[in-house]
Formats: sequence, C-alpha cells, structure tokens
Amino acid sequence: MNIKTKRIDAGVARLLPTLTLAAAGLALGALAVPAVAQESGAQLEEVVVTARKRSESMYDVPISINVVSEDLIDNLGAQDFTDLLSTVPSLTAYQNGPGRTRIFIRGVANGAGNDNDTQNQETVGVYLDEIPISLGAMNPELALFDLDRVEVLRGPQGTLFGAGSMAGTIRQVSKKPNLNEFEGKVEANLASISHGSETWGFKGMVNVPIAEDRFAIRASGYYTDKGGYIDNVATGEKDLNDGTSKGVKITARAQFSDAFLGDLTIMRHDYSDNGRPEDLDHTPFLSRDYTSFDGYDDEMTVYNLTLNYDFGWAELVTSSSYFDRTVDNRRSLDMLFEVALPPGITPHELIDTTEMDVFAQEVRLASTTDAPLQWTVGAYMDKKDTLYLNTFPVPGADAVLGVPSSAFGAPPDHLFYGFDDLTVKTWALFGEAYYTLDRWTFTVGARYFNWEQDIEFYQSGLFNGGANSDPRPKGETDGVNPKFNVSYDINENMLVYAQVARGFRYGGINGAIPEAVCADELDQVEREGGDVRFFDPDKLWNFEIGNKGTIADGRVSYNAAYFYIKWDDMQTSRSFDCGFGFRENVGEVISQGVEFEMNARVTDALTFGFGGSYVNSELSDDVPNLNAVEGDQAPYVAEWSFNANAEYTRPLTDTLDGFIWGNVAYIGDRHTEFNHDPTTNYRKMEDYTVANLRVGVMWKNMEFSVFANNVFDDDGVVRALRRPPFDPDAVIRVEPRTVGVTVRSWF
Repeated sequence: MNIKTKRIDAGVARLLPTLTLAAAGLALGALAVPAVAQESGAQLEEVVVTARKRSESMYDVPISINVVSEDLIDNLGAQDFTDLLSTVPSLTAYQNGPGRTRIFIRGVANGAGNDNDTQNQETVGVYLDEIPISLGAMNPELALFDLDRVEVLRGPQGTLFGAGSMAGTIRQVSKKPNLNEFEGKVEANLASISHGSETWGFKGMVNVPIAEDRFAIRASGYYTDKGGYIDNVATGEKDLNDGTSKGVKITARAQFSDAFLGDLTIMRHDYSDNGRPEDLDHTPFLSRDYTSFDGYDDEMTVYNLTLNYDFGWAELVTSSSYFDRTVDNRRSLDMLFEVALPPGITPHELIDTTEMDVFAQEVRLASTTDAPLQWTVGAYMDKKDTLYLNTFPVPGADAVLGVPSSAFGAPPDHLFYGFDDLTVKTWALFGEAYYTLDRWTFTVGARYFNWEQDIEFYQSGLFNGGANSDPRPKGETDGVNPKFNVSYDINENMLVYAQVARGFRYGGINGAIPEAVCADELDQVEREGGDVRFFDPDKLWNFEIGNKGTIADGRVSYNAAYFYIKWDDMQTSRSFDCGFGFRENVGEVISQGVEFEMNARVTDALTFGFGGSYVNSELSDDVPNLNAVEGDQAPYVAEWSFNANAEYTRPLTDTLDGFIWGNVAYIGDRHTEFNHDPTTNYRKMEDYTVANLRVGVMWKNMEFSVFANNVFDDDGVVRALRRPPFDPDAVIRVEPRTVGVTVRSWF
C-alpha cells in the first residue's frame, strides 16, 4: 500500500487564498443588500421545456421535471452528465468511469452488470435533441457545451420516448443556429487535481448567418486533457487514469419558407483514457499496487436530419438519425497475473471491442391551435447492429502450454475468444392528447411497440473449455404502454396533478455458458426451473401526485412529487463461480419516495436553490436466486440526498461586476447488491458530501473566474467492486479537490 504525497502545483495552490478572500468580500457585500420587500421586481426567468415534444413553460407541464440551465453547467464547470448527477433529486448512477455510467431514476436500479454486455438495457432514455443515444451500460458522456439546457423527466416516458424510458428520460437540448446574428463563444480552463496532475481544455462556438433569415451554420468544438490521480506503484507510473476528450458538432439550419424549417447535424466525439479510476481497496491517496493494462477508447459519429413543417393547425416533425460507435475496453485480470507465470508467457489484458451501427426514424404530428384539445401522434422505428468481440490474448501461451489454441477453437495464443453478433429491430406507434376544461386538464396517452432480436454467439479457448456455438431462436415481443394524467390549476401560477404510467423494458437472449466449466451450476439452475438462455421483459407501474408552480410574485418556483412504483419481473445479472453468468427475471421491487426542488430570486443580486429526495427502493419478497430477502435495498440508490446552491452578484465598478457561486451536495449510504451478506460481492458505500465554489468577475463580454471543486477533498465512494476470482477489491471515488481558473468570452 502506497501513500501518495504529491502536492498541488504551487501556482495553482495560490488560488486558494485568493478564492477565500474574494468570497469573503462578496459575502460581506451581500449583508448590505436591501430586503426582499424592497426589491419586489426581482423575478425568476421563465423556463421553457419540450418535455411533451412542444414548447411550454415548465410549470404548465403536469409531470416531474428538473431543468439544469446553461448557467448551472458553467458554474459547475461540468464536463459531462456525471458532473450533474448530484444536482438532480431522485437521480443516481452506477459509475465505472467516463462512458461507462448507468443512470437510475427513482430507485429503479438493479445493480451493475457487465459494461459490455450486449443485453444490458437501460431504464433511463438519454437523448441529444431528437437523437436517442442511450446504449445500455455505455451511455456516451458528451461534452456539455453550447447547450440551452438539460431536461430530466422523472417517471416513465414510454408514451412519447419509448421503452428505454422505463423510469425517465434525460434530454440534452442544444442551442440552434441563429439565422440573423453572427455570434461566438470561447472558453479555456486550467486546473490542478490534488495528489494528481493538471487538467486543461478549451471550447469554442461560432454561429455564422450565410443568408439572413434563410440559412446559418453553427459549429462548436472542445478538447480536454484530463489529469489523472491514480498511481501504479507496481510499475511506477503516475496519474495513470488520465485521458482526453475531444469533439465537434456542426449544425446547418435552413428556413426554406415561413412554414418549412430544416436542421442537419453532424457530430463527432472521441474519448480515451488509460484505465478506470480504481483505488485498490481503501488506499488512502488513490493508488494501485498491481500491474495493470487497463484502457478505454470510445469513438462515436452522429448524423441527424430534422425537418419541421407548420400547417397552421399542426406541426409535422421528422427526425432521421444514424450513428456508429466503436468502444475498446481493455481490462486487467490482475489477480491472475499475481501468481507465478511460467517463463515465456507474457501477461496481457482482456480486450472487449463493441461496434454499433444504429439507424432511428421518428415522424410525428402535433396540434398547434389554441383549442381545448391538444394532441400528438407519431411513429418510430430503429435498427441496431452490434458486434461484440471478447478476447484474452496471452503471447507465448501456445508454446509454453504445448497445446495450440486452435485445439480449443480459438486463434493462436488466445486463452479465450468469443463474439456476439446482434441485430435488434423495433417499431412503435404512439399518441398523446390532453383536454382542458376550465381549470382541469385530462391527459391520456399510449404507445404500441414491437421488438425483435436476432443474435449469434461463439465462444472458445482454454478458459471456455473448448468451442461452443449455441444457436438461439429469434426473440420477439410487443405490447402497449398507457399513461393517464389529470391536473388542476389552483391559480394561473400553480397546479396539482396525479399520474399513472406504465414503464417497460425489452427482454433478451443470454450468451452461451460452457458446460465444460460450469456444469454443476447449470444443473442447479435447471433444478430450480430456470432457463439460462432467455430473460423476459420487465415492467413497472408508476403512481405519483405532484404540485408545482411559482409564488411570491414569481420570485420563488418549486416542484414537489410523491411517487410509488411497483416493478415486476426485474431483470438482474447472476454470476457463477466458474466466471460466467447470465441475466434473469427475479422478484418484485417497490420504490416509493418524495422529491422536492425550489429556486428563489431573493433579490436582483441573490439567487438560491435547494433540492432533495427520499427514495425507499426495496424487494417486496424473498429472492433465493439473489440470496436476498424482503426489505433488501436496491443497489446504488441513496435513501437520502440533498443539494443546495446560491449565487450573489454585485457591481464592483461602473464596468466590472463580481460574483460568487457555491453549491453543496449530500449523497446518502448506498449498497452494491440486494444481498447484504458481507461474504458475497456485497459492499457498502458510505455517505459523502461535496462542495464546490466559484468566484469571478465579468467585464463587458468577458468572464474570469477561479474555482475549487470538492473544496474539502472528500474521498466519498461512488462505486465499490468485489470481483473474485481474477481481480482485487477496489473502489472508485469522487475526484479529489480540483482548483483552477476559467476564462470565457462572448462575441
């Protein structure tokens, strides 16, 4: 075990007293601010969302919505969506490093699973504008730049957003090309990670009208050189989890006529790192003491064409998307390499390569009149081709073992070689309508879906006990997801609502498990009446009531909801001691809780926000397959979580304004498994609190700020791993204190 004593660079460390003094000065200035009663004109800005695929005020939409604004993204210095997790009540995640995060809403969580499992299916749909980008356990973490907002829609959104939105939907909404004005933005960041290395990056955006009122192009790009903070004491390598993220997005907008609008978007995103930020079980200052070959590369290209035509009485929207993504995930089998290897055998990594090609098409028609009845109807289809290659090359193995890998059906010097070749096709018809009668609004929606899957498996090598190709028949299912909602306007600024909605997730086909190495455990499953070849769809019913609105003459906005979720036939992963596993349906989960958020414009200069949630997600009966009992808590779900933020601005001179912003987030205890038996893979993750601070000045079209993220250097655990027989126990922690500077300019 090694304790790393590297200090923050002296130049950046000097920012800490500067930050403290500036914060104190601005805070003292806040004491002289007149009372709210003397500034009755201070109001919050209206928040417009497209949660129902039409532009509306957030407080007119009778569902639970959290909106992360561009200002909050900038103040947090958020690089990707994981930086926003603690700011949204009821939102949690299983974090395994960038690009390897699974997102959960309202306790609909069933554990970790394999990052590269082609059958891993999300419970939260993730969209970039009109583009569905959620891909099981590997949600791409795109840079949060040139966004208007991020919408988090809590509760099933299957009517308008499909099966991936079983527990909710996250929508990253980009800024659109401006047809009339040339504009741009540049941003540069430099920071140092405590006990780690430096992080730096830049972002830029330019909007160019080519033909006024008719055609414009908006282009944005980013590059981040992310510092590391994990040392490998076995090899002497420092900060081995460093990485780079880069990308570009170009959108061309054409206004063909007053009624006809088109957007063409091309986006490229590349991410690469040298390994997951794993701290080998309780090492004080984040270090590894074993040889590691980990690494991760993620490349994605997205194309989208969205066309809008306004008939006057309705708007027609068609969205055509295509994207391809290639992920290389290199993982060490470290405990295997701790044993004495025969001379001539070179340790190597397990290599997972996933190649995906996805085409998605949606067409919808939505009413635009002022009539009491409003409606949306549409159709959706997609086709996803995935090739997953899983290999364990060990140079020199054939010669030393005296048996060629081909004898086990594998390429030379491969102890394991396998692939999944998967094609999934879905199509759906959907509709939603709401009718307003005086202060009452009644909403009904439904989505009919059809899903089919073809898959081919192949596994071979010594570790597989030879070659096996276990054919599977086509998987297919269909069904209907309904939604019912009723709301009542208490006044023009406040409403209450009740909603019942069904969430759904497709089933799937498990890979082959070799009988040669897993015979006893396969026999046990058969005796239990199980089938390792397939798993069924799971579904849930979400019941909720809520209240939202604005009070105090628009100075305070709030959103509160109580939910009760009944989740049947939950899909979960089951691991065998032989090293293989499968997905199965087990038990019932009841998740219930409350979520609340409030924002207040206390004065023209001071704003404040607060949010929190209580989520109790647990098994409602015993599940022998998981060695779990009634009342066991769902994994990776914090029962209690809170967050708060505040910003104060004041003029320093006639041309210079100062600001101070801070936030704090508390995340409660979590667990890695339903089964809390400490002799199993169960680990408990203790609660933690993270605080962030930013102080800066604004002059004309420029902003300069200094910041400290994780001010108190909390080492809270976001993921704990127990991985016998080939890997040691490890944890992934929140990033250590990071101190830096940001410069932004608009033109």
